[in-house]
Amino acid sequence: LKLQFLYFIDRDFYFVTMLRGTLLLAALHCASSLGTSDLTRATMSKPRATSGLLAKTKPEVFTSINDYMVKGGHRVANCEQFTHEQLTDVTSKILMYRDSSLASIYEKKSDKRNHIDLAHVREEKGSAAYNMTRDGLCAQALMAWAHHIPTEARGNLKATGVVLPLMPASGPIDTHDETYNSRASCTDCHYSLSDRVTATNDTGAPRWGGNNQTTQFSVLVNMTDVADSPAHPIWQFKYYYDDDLKASRYEHMEGQNDEVCKQAAPILKPCTVIFATNGYVYVQSATTCCIKNKGSYGAVKSDWLQNGGGSYVGRSTVNGYQVDEWFKKGMYDNHYYALANDFRTPVRFMEHI
Repeated sequence: LKLQFLYFIDRDFYFVTMLRGTLLLAALHCASSLGTSDLTRATMSKPRATSGLLAKTKPEVFTSINDYMVKGGHRVANCEQFTHEQLTDVTSKILMYRDSSLASIYEKKSDKRNHIDLAHVREEKGSAAYNMTRDGLCAQALMAWAHHIPTEARGNLKATGVVLPLMPASGPIDTHDETYNSRASCTDCHYSLSDRVTATNDTGAPRWGGNNQTTQFSVLVNMTDVADSPAHPIWQFKYYYDDDLKASRYEHMEGQNDEVCKQAAPILKPCTVIFATNGYVYVQSATTCCIKNKGSYGAVKSDWLQNGGGSYVGRSTVNGYQVDEWFKKGMYDNHYYALANDFRTPVRFMEHI
């Protein structure tokens, strides 16, 4: 089940490539010696607990990094003030001071810090897609500054007058977009797993659709993530769930591009999918009734988040609602957001591959 409620815009790609001259300039800079702190930082998978850079929630990761940059007296400006081109230029200047020994450590460990991608896409300025790319480039620039140049070299870089971006004021964004997730992967390492709570009935993990008294519910779902359907990412469907019957129904509306609906309905035309009590999946459209499949899966189990393996991520705001986020690893990375009250009404569900 893929329900993703963030809004992104499909994009035409173009690429910005580092010129050979940039690489040559990097070689001309006087080498800065690696200190013990540089090597220690490169070999550690997470910051020390005393560093102030290990956060309990993902939004706090961004805040803690910004606090560190501001209090450290570094030349910084808000991420939102930069364009894509300016951020690419900043990262290129940082990489002029890059130390190959650090890169070698990351490469041997298959560390995410080894990946730097200066490509970006042509998007309408101010759009959700443009802002997501910008936010990822801000996070990547700071990662390059923190993990690819020696501490000694930071002073030399600062003397050039370069202004570093802060982390975005809001975020991180929950998305399937691999480029953004790679650039903003700081949330993986600056996020304290020890502060998560194991998801069980006793610690308050919600049931599918609500609290422990919820056995039936219906909701209007907005599908908006490009990763689910690149050609036609935006549509709605009505979702009905009955735990007593162990059945669910999806009424996909005009504009749908659901993978199951393709068995019976033309792309963009309404379609209904039923996961029935008898274990069969029924697919129906205005022109076809009914395609019947014996599936190895059925309706979502109501206690899937409560039956072990889940973890509490933290509290945040989604579409103006205060929510608790829960995470469980399965075939996909499953993220479930429910209202932070006794009803535990679902607000967002996502899967990451």
